[in-house]
This record gives sequence, structure tokens and C-alpha cells, in this order.
Amino acid sequence: MNQRWTIVAAILATAFLIQIPLVLNADLGWLLTANEKILDGRRLGIDLFESNPPLSVYMYMPAAKLARVTGIAPEYIVIILVIVEIVGALVVIDRAVAAAKLEAGERNFSAWSLAILLAILPGAIFGQREHIAVIALTPFVAITAIRWRGFDPGPVAIFGGLGAGLAMCIKPFFALVLGLPIILAAVRQRSFGPLLTFEACTAAITVASYGAVVFAVFPEYLFSYAPMVTEAYLPIRREFGSLLPLPIAVVGACIAFLRLVAPQNFRMWSDATPWLAASVGGGAAFLLQGKGWPYTAYALCLFAIAAPLLHVCTKTLRAAVAIGGLAVVVLVGFYLSSPAPGFPPLEQRVQALVKHPRLLTITDHIGLGHPLVRQIHGIWVGSSCAQLLAAGAILRQNGSQPTQAEQAKLDDIIQFERRQLLADLRNGRPDVILVDTYLLSTFQFDWLAWANSDPELQKELSHYREVEDVGRVRIFVDQSDLER
Repeated sequence: MNQRWTIVAAILATAFLIQIPLVLNADLGWLLTANEKILDGRRLGIDLFESNPPLSVYMYMPAAKLARVTGIAPEYIVIILVIVEIVGALVVIDRAVAAAKLEAGERNFSAWSLAILLAILPGAIFGQREHIAVIALTPFVAITAIRWRGFDPGPVAIFGGLGAGLAMCIKPFFALVLGLPIILAAVRQRSFGPLLTFEACTAAITVASYGAVVFAVFPEYLFSYAPMVTEAYLPIRREFGSLLPLPIAVVGACIAFLRLVAPQNFRMWSDATPWLAASVGGGAAFLLQGKGWPYTAYALCLFAIAAPLLHVCTKTLRAAVAIGGLAVVVLVGFYLSSPAPGFPPLEQRVQALVKHPRLLTITDHIGLGHPLVRQIHGIWVGSSCAQLLAAGAILRQNGSQPTQAEQAKLDDIIQFERRQLLADLRNGRPDVILVDTYLLSTFQFDWLAWANSDPELQKELSHYREVEDVGRVRIFVDQSDLER
């Protein structure tokens, strides 16, 4: 036991050191900023807007509060809290394995393998919503795999269900990841029993309770903002054919390695099937989201690697198989950490114009303003991370032929975004405004003309002068700052 947890501790310490320079990405930067705004009195769904459900925002509130109490940068606290979550997930899995009375060698190998997959594999997506959610639902998949083998995971299974429920609250798409393994178990047993286990019932109760909380506490988000997200943001997706090769390749590689590591035992109902099913569910979630961002494939990749890896346990592998497997894991890690289409370096240019500015962006891309505003120690004055809904509405208007009713909804969404931008300009009085010249990083688009088409916005923006354009970004500065 000492050896098991000493090695796990070494893996997690390595992850902590790796993440110090990496963890602050666009999504995390915005969500930390959003929580700081909430602590300052902003209200989610009323004067602060985020396209994801409320838990996706509030899950970072502990880091924001602890940062204010301790003075430690909140992104570092996020690293610590995520590592604590990983420890919790590993303890739940270990207690379930112990209750099943599996061998010590298998317990050790399982703890070490999952520690690496949960802490090291994520790379640059460490601490993002998908990473946190997958950590939370991994015990559920492990417990399902234990039951699949005919063992009892014990009462700790309830914690697996709680984690899975929270994962679905963060992103409902994860229902596919945990749903497919238990559905296969039900088919295999020809019984509804796998659907009614402690963990499955706990997950369902958690999701229902969360729904009730959102209904009671966030009615503005649920009835006003969420419908606009459904209308304008969710339809933004890449071509299905461009997304399909990744799940096929990952699941195909998983099956190939399963055949190599256990040629005699590989069959439809093998011990690896729950992990493989979870990977297929992750692939389905990746396709349904349709964005193609690497971090949305994390569940697909993690469970695809876990299926053959945990099936190996303490078996001796041929050198070629071991090297090939390691190469695939490294490639997956590089894929998950591959950078999104980015913007030119702007920190020094903005700081040269105004020190620690009040910052606003006119764009649909979160990465223009975040984490830039935190890196330059500026103040974000926007009510959202970007004009995401406007971009979706514009894309739908230009890419299809909406009905008159649909057109009216899309026009209302665009007008809503303009009103929010106008309020941000008037209330926030930004020193610097960064204006994008692309729509969804794909099509050239004049965001300044889009804003200026509203007379009131044009009047507010007339107080700003363009001082520079850097690549796809135009930089505007308040003329009063230039005259100082």
C-alpha cells in the first residue's frame, strides 16, 4: 500500500510542476474572471452571461474564493483542487477494488495507470471543464467494470454515482459515456438490474437535484439565455465527416491493442468491454458536440487507452507492442494539447499603450480577451467572454434560409448581443478594445462594421481611435488615454 500511494504521489507532484506554466488557458481564464465578477456582485444570467450551464461557472468558485483569502493566484489553486479531485477518484476506485477482493498487483497497476491518465495525459487541457468532469465520472466506469466481472464494489459505489451525476451536470453529453456501459451490462444480463444499482440511482438523483436548483435559482438563465444558446450557439458545428475519423481511429486502435495484449480473451463480453463502451460513448459525445476542439475528445481518448492498459495488468508484453502503445499514448497527449487557432501575441503591445487597462473585445472567440486580461493584470469589463451568440446567429442567417419566425429569433439574438455590448461600453468604459476580423476563425468578417450598424454603439465607439492592427486584430484605444 505504501508503494502504491508513494508512486501515485510522485505522479501527481510531477503533474503539478508541469501545470504551473500551462494551466491558464482561455476557458479557465474566463471562468475565473466570471467567478470574480460574481463575487463582486454580478448575477449569472442577468448581467453576466456564459453559454454553458451554471455549474460550469460555479465549479471554479472555490478557487476564486480561496485566492482572495490566501492571495495565491487562482489558477494555481485550480491545479491543487484538481489534484485533490484526482486523489478522491483514485481512493474511491481503490476502495471498490479492495471490496471486490482483487489482487494487490491489479490494485497497484490500476492506481498508477489511472493517475497517469488523469493527471499527465491532459497536458494543456488540465483543469478545463471536460477534464474535471471525466475525473468525476471515471470511478463510475471503474465500478461498472468491477460489477461486469461479477464482483461487488461495496458501498463506495455511491460516491461513483455522485461523481457521474456531477459530470452530467457539467455537460449532459457525458450521459453517453456512463450510459453505454450500463446499457451493455443490462443487455448482457437480460435484466434491468445494472440500470438500478446504487451508483446509477445516485447519478440520476444528483442530476434531478441539480435541475431543480437551476430551475429555482437561475430562472433567467434557464428561460431567457439558454433558449438563445440553443438557437444560435449549439448549431455551430463542424462537418460530421471531418469529425468522424478521430473516433474511428481511437476506438479502432483500442480494439487493435486489446487483440494484441489479450488475443485469447478478447471477445464481445470481455473484462475490457465497459471501458471500451465508455470510450465509444465519449466518441459519440465528441460527435454530438460537433465543435472538434481537442479537449472535447478527452473522454474518448482516456477510456480508449484505459481499456487495453488495465487489461494488461501485470502481464509481460512484447517489446514492439509496449513501444507501439506508448507511442500512441504520446500522440494522444500531443493531440489533446494542440493549440486552438490563436491570435498574435498582444500582451506587450497592449501594455505599451495602457498599463493594466480596462479591456473589452468585439469577437466571437474567447481566446482574444482570455487569458490575456489576466496576463496583463487588466480589468475585464465585458458581460460575457465574447459575442458567441451573435456569431452563431449570423452564421445561420448566411448559411441557410431561415423561416420568418427563425429570422425574427436570430435578429433578436443579434440585437441582444448589441445591447450587451452597448451596456459594457457605457458601464465599463474600457481603455482598450480589441476587434477581430474573422467569424469563427474561418471567414473574414468586419466586427467593427457589425457594431457600428447600431447608431448608439457607433456613438460610443467614436470615442476610440485605431492605433494598430496586428494580424487579424485591430487595436482601439480611448482617445482620452492617448491625449494624456
